[in-house]
Amino acid sequence: MLKLITCDVDGTLLKNYNDDINTKLFEVIDKFLQKDVFFSVASGRQLWDLKRLFKPVGDKIGYIAENGSLVEYKNKIIYKSKMDLELYRKLAKKVLDIDEVELFLCAETTTYMIPRNKELYKHIGKEINNHLTEIKTLEEIKEDIVKISIFFKDGVDENIVKILVSEFGQVFKHCKSDKLWYDFMAKNTHKGTAIEFLQQKLGITKEQTASFGDNFNDIEMLRDAKYSYAMEDAHQDVKKVSRYICKDVVESLEELYKEMFEN
Repeated sequence: MLKLITCDVDGTLLKNYNDDINTKLFEVIDKFLQKDVFFSVASGRQLWDLKRLFKPVGDKIGYIAENGSLVEYKNKIIYKSKMDLELYRKLAKKVLDIDEVELFLCAETTTYMIPRNKELYKHIGKEINNHLTEIKTLEEIKEDIVKISIFFKDGVDENIVKILVSEFGQVFKHCKSDKLWYDFMAKNTHKGTAIEFLQQKLGITKEQTASFGDNFNDIEMLRDAKYSYAMEDAHQDVKKVSRYICKDVVESLEELYKEMFEN
């Protein structure tokens, strides 16, 4: 019997970053909650932004943020995977030496940025509704960093990624999270480890879990679910680990509800 649903946001629920969540999703989530099926969003986005997007269901659902680095349940952080201070500063300084990119240091409460491009800072902070804090030095950060995101304005540059991975790939988990973003987290941190933690917390198994995703940072999460759905435009590597292909998450959830509770 289904007990847990986890779902990515960008590329899965939303095709464009600034889109609003289909309000029908909140109705479907409530239907599943009434049947004792827990729902958790699982995204590379910051926690603050996810809670804004899912305000209609509030603390009735779970929040897996920053690619699995943070898990919130009933308004409490129950899991945090922080990056080593010395190592993340070393990586950050390396990124700051690269002219073609912007550095974002993600924490529980905010995302820190030493902006080269003030327009990008304004765009991400105000127009995309992320909670940003401008700093001048890395030493100003007084809280744990859980993820470093690197923004490539013309698309992820594989040559730059190779340089960074050659030096830091063995000490950090890393992945391409979008066509413009590449992320580094603490080693062995990903959405899959966060899902496993939530499953253990709730006493739920892989066989009782459904997951929806579209990108490389969703692969481990999809592997941890019996009912795994890849979006129809997902990369082939994502489809390979999924049992089903999904065109629209709300429609697939409605079909899943009927299959589980109405047939």
